[in-house]
Amino acid sequence: MLSIRLKSLYFALACVLGFGCMARGVVAQEVSTDHCTNVATNGSLVLNGVVRTYVLYVPCRFRAHESALVVAMHGRSATGAGFEASSHLDDKANRERFAVVYPDGLVDLQGIANWNYFYDPFFANGPDDVGFVRALIDLLQEKLRPDPRRIYVTGTSAGGFMAQTLGVELSDRVAAIGVVEGGISVITPTSPQSVPNARAPVSVLMLKGDQDAANLYCGAVFTSFNIVASSADQDFSYWTGPAANRCTRVDTPAQFCSSVGTVGPQSTTFGQPTALVEKEATGCKDHVEVKVYRLIGGVDVWNLGPMNVPGQVPYNPDLDAHTGVTTNDILWKFFARHPKQSRGSEVP
Repeated sequence: MLSIRLKSLYFALACVLGFGCMARGVVAQEVSTDHCTNVATNGSLVLNGVVRTYVLYVPCRFRAHESALVVAMHGRSATGAGFEASSHLDDKANRERFAVVYPDGLVDLQGIANWNYFYDPFFANGPDDVGFVRALIDLLQEKLRPDPRRIYVTGTSAGGFMAQTLGVELSDRVAAIGVVEGGISVITPTSPQSVPNARAPVSVLMLKGDQDAANLYCGAVFTSFNIVASSADQDFSYWTGPAANRCTRVDTPAQFCSSVGTVGPQSTTFGQPTALVEKEATGCKDHVEVKVYRLIGGVDVWNLGPMNVPGQVPYNPDLDAHTGVTTNDILWKFFARHPKQSRGSEVP
């Protein structure tokens, strides 16, 4: 992680926003357990003349028309293969019979693999990453035949930003997103000043570490550049409000933060979290749900161990056997409870 003592725009943002052809083997509509080896394959497709690559993992117990598909977006400077190895999502896929696809981002202006989320300042005329993921879902829908009501997206850090972008732009296809760090937007002087309306209702889960210097929990204002990174409160407000899910019940009026962070030429100051550790919205359009967990002491890490142990970091007292206590368990339990209720019901 780059130092948070920031000397230039790219250096500053890199710290705080750290964030054609088919696979090598033939991908069948239904994967038989006969001769199955539980090995991932590399694949590619061509979009707008650009070759886009991905890693696909299909467990032996995957069943067409029944099993889910999870799209997993890596963080900045990472790869799909690297995220596959570090997240251990394949192990969860084996147990729960879902397929996982790990797309690869393209290099940004700094030559680092990244995603063109709302509104990534590291790209000028950035790639069509939304179109890439839509084409990838279409391709795998044709070849694997997952349950179309059970298409999910997760991502970490810059991949978490991208997961939220996909939740907005592909909510007509995606049932739920799971964000492990990363906000809904970075607003710059030259970008649009708001996020567009979601295409349809979508369930949203966010796991946010309150000590993450790469994805500031309380958001941040870059004082030298008039750039604003969204906070947990802003993310929750977008997803529960009229631009997205139109939720009618929120379990608490409390806010996650009492102040916003600042990033200056020489230092970063975190915003001040409140005592709130969880917030949930229900009564939303098409019965979707929005849920945020604060990970006390959490940083930019995909946590494989339990996060409900007092005295350990990160910690959240509301996590239990029902919600799950590790990142992968929390994500899958939320996804499993939220298949799409009505395909393509657009938010007006």
